[in-house]
Amino acid sequence: MTIVYVTNKNFKPLVVDYRGKDVSFPTNETVEIPIEAARHILGYGDNNKEPYLAPLGLCLTSNEIPDGLKRLANFVMTEEAPQQDHFLSPVVEQVPLPVAKRAGGKLLSLTA
Repeated sequence: MTIVYVTNKNFKPLVVDYRGKDVSFPTNETVEIPIEAARHILGYGDNNKEPYLAPLGLCLTSNEIPDGLKRLANFVMTEEAPQQDHFLSPVVEQVPLPVAKRAGGKLLSLTA
């Protein structure tokens, strides 16, 4: 059985029923679930995420679909186990070094 690691980066936890059992996604915590559950609950691997929004309560009307898709995108999923004490992130979190600024050179005046 393949496992998917899901991190809920929304402000609210999510609890859903899957096969008669509650599956909880607390905020900023990684949860291990079977890949079948990730496909059924969150649309893992499906390009069209709209059918998953209403059952999760992420949108009630078609006007709320863009916001619902943003909230669903905050469930970060991967098949690789996250490193200890690290959040899942598609981007490597690095702060660029400051650029050294130099003064000097010639100033040219523009005259018309």
